[in-house]
Amino acid sequence: MSESSPLALCAEQLNQSDDYQVLARLQPKTVFNEPTPNNCHRICIIDTETTGLDTENCEIIELGYQVIEFDSSGHFYRVLCAKNFLNEPEGEISAEVTRVTGLTLNDVQGHQIPWEEVEVDIAPVQLCVAHNAGFDRPILERYHDLFINKIWGCSVAQIDWTNLADVGSKSQEFLCWKIGQFFYSAHRALDDVQALCQLLSLPISDSQQPALSFLLHAVRQSKSLLKASGAPFDIKDDLRSRGYRWNVSERVWQKVMEDALLQDELAWLIEHNTPNPTVVKLSATDSFSVRAK
Repeated sequence: MSESSPLALCAEQLNQSDDYQVLARLQPKTVFNEPTPNNCHRICIIDTETTGLDTENCEIIELGYQVIEFDSSGHFYRVLCAKNFLNEPEGEISAEVTRVTGLTLNDVQGHQIPWEEVEVDIAPVQLCVAHNAGFDRPILERYHDLFINKIWGCSVAQIDWTNLADVGSKSQEFLCWKIGQFFYSAHRALDDVQALCQLLSLPISDSQQPALSFLLHAVRQSKSLLKASGAPFDIKDDLRSRGYRWNVSERVWQKVMEDALLQDELAWLIEHNTPNPTVVKLSATDSFSVRAK
């Protein structure tokens, strides 16, 4: 839609009123900024659609990703490739999955992800990012070793949307509506990826830095897996509110946290009758992997 079209002018007039907010359909970009600086890196924004939510067993039915140039300050430049692949699972696609994604078994029948092509695209990438990396990464690691030794970032867990952008929900659709004033066809892999790219390129906080810059800052921090070994039962609600989750197999509350905050957290545990917590140092490539669970 042209900026001078009647619809665009109407939208502009509505947006000038406090009584209306107009959302525009996302127009995916191939270039965010130019020219590309010499010290650019490559990032892969990636998403999967699957047959379920169990990361140990669900199957990929759609894979979408974009490889983009970016700099250390979090600015995007050229989109180097944008691809989407369907994949026929061995099992069924439930009615619930079809309701969310629109995909049926007929849609994906006979399709397979060309993993050799994916490897060529993503091998040079320095960082992979998903909106829920704790879901997408373990699944992708099951399908291809390419993803095991990559550094990963998560735009849900590693951007403080509440304080930086005054947004109360981390739903990608909501963030796009609230911050970017755009909508898109959610829950299809490449559509989700292109929307996330646009969202991460937008300036947030008082500093008006791109959202990606805050994610990069979090990715650069060294991290550990902290296990509240021997924690008394009566502090379980406190642990949950502090971001711990229950590890069923080891029967322990645990969370991944930045090393800069570790000493304060250890002091809190000791103060709350947990004198022997366990600290497992994580490598840069462990975040959001099964190795950090």
